[in-house]
Amino acid sequence: MTIVTTAYPVDPSVKRRQKVEQRIASRAVTALLDAGFTLAVAQGDERPEPATRSKAKIMRDLGECDDDRLMVYKPDNLPPANATGNEHPADGWIYFVYGNDGWDVVSDYTTNLEPHIAAVMQYAKTFS
Repeated sequence: MTIVTTAYPVDPSVKRRQKVEQRIASRAVTALLDAGFTLAVAQGDERPEPATRSKAKIMRDLGECDDDRLMVYKPDNLPPANATGNEHPADGWIYFVYGNDGWDVVSDYTTNLEPHIAAVMQYAKTFS
């Protein structure tokens, strides 16, 4: 996960916050992949990257902007490789916002994902 920061030199508290954000995002990605979903990262207001089941690719794409939307697709609803914008809606999403307190990196999500990320949300609360 690439975390972009403009602070120089990087304050130790910023590094700690970024590590917490990375851990929570990583657990969310793992939970969704383990549940059989395919994921795509939409950075800022951009179109989503191509959908993938590669955790390494997803984690590389997360954190490059101030916020990301992790688009979640059921196995039988994968977007075609040439899909753009909203022409192929996702089955759910998680909205990550970076730079707050770390534990609150998951800013919002579609409620249909709650059963899959409940443990992630509990884990995040341990940092609050």
